[in-house]
Amino acid sequence: MSTHTIVAPASGPGPAGVSIIRLSGPACAAVGMALLGGLPPPRQARLVRVLDPDGAPIDRALALFFKAPHSFTGEDVLELHVHGGPAVVRDTLAACLAVEGVRLAEPGAFSRRAFQNGKMDLTAAEGLADLVEAETAAQRKQALRQMEGALAGEVERWRETIIDSLADAEGDIDFPDEDLPPGLSLRARERIAALRASLTGFLDDSRRAERVRSGFQVVIIGRPNAGKSSLINQLAQRDAAIVSAKPGTTRDIVDVRVVLGGMVVLVSDTAGLRTSQDEIEAEGIRRARQRALDADLRLGLLTHEDERAEFADLMRPGDVWLLGQADRIAWPAAGSDEIVISSVTRQGLVQLEELIATRAQQDAARSEAPPLTRLRHQEAVREAVSALDRALNAPAEAAELVAEDLRLAARSLGRITGRVDIEDVLDRLFSQFCIGK
Repeated sequence: MSTHTIVAPASGPGPAGVSIIRLSGPACAAVGMALLGGLPPPRQARLVRVLDPDGAPIDRALALFFKAPHSFTGEDVLELHVHGGPAVVRDTLAACLAVEGVRLAEPGAFSRRAFQNGKMDLTAAEGLADLVEAETAAQRKQALRQMEGALAGEVERWRETIIDSLADAEGDIDFPDEDLPPGLSLRARERIAALRASLTGFLDDSRRAERVRSGFQVVIIGRPNAGKSSLINQLAQRDAAIVSAKPGTTRDIVDVRVVLGGMVVLVSDTAGLRTSQDEIEAEGIRRARQRALDADLRLGLLTHEDERAEFADLMRPGDVWLLGQADRIAWPAAGSDEIVISSVTRQGLVQLEELIATRAQQDAARSEAPPLTRLRHQEAVREAVSALDRALNAPAEAAELVAEDLRLAARSLGRITGRVDIEDVLDRLFSQFCIGK
């Protein structure tokens, strides 16, 4: 438990009907006595008068008290639900800070105390941060599952499998001459191989979680002056990219974040694909081709049928050809992988938006397994896979090496939930939270 008490607004800034002032720590009782004349019974809301240090009233508010360890942080927690005017919030905070032992909370301080007091693991804390930042239903669902322990439960099952295998390996080390059941090493290797395959599958699927958090990546490719920038402005419903009749205007990648069908989509406008002697434009074309290769969906924008061959090497099965500038080009009937569009008349734009949203939703729903949402999760799993590979490739008689690699694998996975070696990630993680959380 901490020796000092922290306080901060737990609700958004600005005037509001209600603002929540949250305190956590041993001085909650003193704050209750100084500001309210006493604490309400635990877990019961009481209407109270909030007083300043001189005994003058600040506000009439609701007070809630949570006795340790039955609170979000595991400490005594006091919440004051005051009216949301700036003066009320300011003066209530000042009255709390006038009590000895109370100080302002830094970003993430409440959640960090919850972690340190065993109320949540690191994956739950990260899920909470993602839930606060969620813009779409898909992000909310993913964050809520992680906050409620879906990923932590999976990681713990992985660790238990390694520990079981480690017990088998150490049996060969500690009791080589004992009459133990045959096949201990074989049984351990079978578990290790199955776990390695499972971890590799999670790594292969990790981009799905990144797409839910950061956006399903769509890239528009085509020749200069095909209308890529006009199209991205239509999708964004604002002037996100410069539109000019001069070829080669777009030289770097322009990313626009939009929400389609409840999914975050990152649409990229790229340099027109052509042969260029201009060093800067050529670099933009190289980046455009690389971004196209990395994208989840490519939109090939055409102004003439002959242009397909120029960048067909970038298109993949399931990608879409856009037959552009339909307001002045008479295209034939579109095929199954084609959409006739015009940024001037908005012909085909609704169809295109629905297609992108459907693809993003299908991608997000591809697996029900709890995803690896953070780069640090993926790095830890990769380290565990490498250790398991070494264990599988060790000589049959080298039980000591197998056991050591299994310990390293378990340790790598333990870092995901915060069981081991977590000090280096705590500051970075909780500094990303808003103040009051």
